[in-house]
Amino acid sequence: MPELSENDTIIAKQKARQLKVPFVDPLRAAIEPSALSLLAPEMAIRRQALPIRVVDNFLLVAMMKPEEPVAIKSLELLTGFKVRPAVAPKKALFIGLKKYYGNGYAGEPGVKNRRPRTPRKKTTGTTGEDRSGPCTISVISNKGGVGKTHFSINTAYCLAKKGARVLLIDADLGNADVSNKLGIFPRSHLVDFLENRKTMDELLFRTKYDFDLIASSYGEFKLANLYYAQKVKFINHFRKISRRYEFAIFDLGAGISRMVMDFALAADHTIIVTTPQDFISGYACTKAGFSRFKDIEERLAKKASNYEPRRIFSPMMVINQVSNLRQGFKLFDKLTKAANEKINSREGQFRIKVEYLGAIPYERAALRTAEVKKKPLIVAAPRVKAVQSIQHMSTRFFDPGAAYDPKVKFKQPLARFAAILSQK
Repeated sequence: MPELSENDTIIAKQKARQLKVPFVDPLRAAIEPSALSLLAPEMAIRRQALPIRVVDNFLLVAMMKPEEPVAIKSLELLTGFKVRPAVAPKKALFIGLKKYYGNGYAGEPGVKNRRPRTPRKKTTGTTGEDRSGPCTISVISNKGGVGKTHFSINTAYCLAKKGARVLLIDADLGNADVSNKLGIFPRSHLVDFLENRKTMDELLFRTKYDFDLIASSYGEFKLANLYYAQKVKFINHFRKISRRYEFAIFDLGAGISRMVMDFALAADHTIIVTTPQDFISGYACTKAGFSRFKDIEERLAKKASNYEPRRIFSPMMVINQVSNLRQGFKLFDKLTKAANEKINSREGQFRIKVEYLGAIPYERAALRTAEVKKKPLIVAAPRVKAVQSIQHMSTRFFDPGAAYDPKVKFKQPLARFAAILSQK
């Protein structure tokens, strides 16, 4: 354990007494992992704040500037807890941030500041395209009406406004909810491509919100009805157009059909959206995803050479329509305990580890306004807390290492995506 200079410790303790706040040494304190998960790495680094533990519904946070009310209020908004600031020795705080959140923070002597990757602005044509393939994100729910499509649209908007090249795919072939919520009516839909009436390039619709859309249509057939040949066709053509984008978001149909699950699990990130009222359905979706995850990994291990199966299923949970952010965290904690008791305790080599992406406060009036205006919530009501929550969650996907798994041996872009979806 690194040793602090006595002088650093004395100065920190004096400051704590002056401000009448606790003194914390991050190198010796018992830091709770659940507390660390409340704050995204980027936010912790930017604000030079290290969550320590939750005590009596207060989050104890070691801060560089515990005397600033604005900084404290910002942390409360991000975490959903009342924050109790604490003073830590400067060097100890730097070491703690490095240990728990990585090297990318400003202020540590001798360490170059590393910021999350900022995607390049959208380019035209095919020259100069990033050929590494996009970060794929699937958004699912066990039932409709939980805000899945709202989340997909607003996340796409947030990523695009940060400079990313974003493609949103309405993958619910029977509903077309994305087009309806945006008030746009593309002439070409995904079903036109699947039935050989249009090319995938002809499906691309440039929205006024800086992201592209592949729309779906009403009353066709559902995603669960795709034939093997249609899946292969989709994969081959999607691989080509995806080179133009840095993020591809699939807004999938509600339910836990095999095809929905396969699209969800093929993506780099699987996001499950639920609400306090439909929390049991959210858990059922998580459980079904884990079951299909095991089956897929075992199949891939048999078919793909040099492939070492992933052992941990790590979907991201979004709890929508909460009365406050603390409610979301409590529900997530409940789900985690249920998963450990009912799934992990009975499984051997495979486990489930649900990640908490965040909670979204219920803004009924703002949502109504967005529905009437046919605009993303972030455009129709940019100042509401729900928007701030989605903006915060979207920053999670700018971590270049977030989707990297060193055990995965597929080297070609979207190879795993294709391997999962092409199963008969």
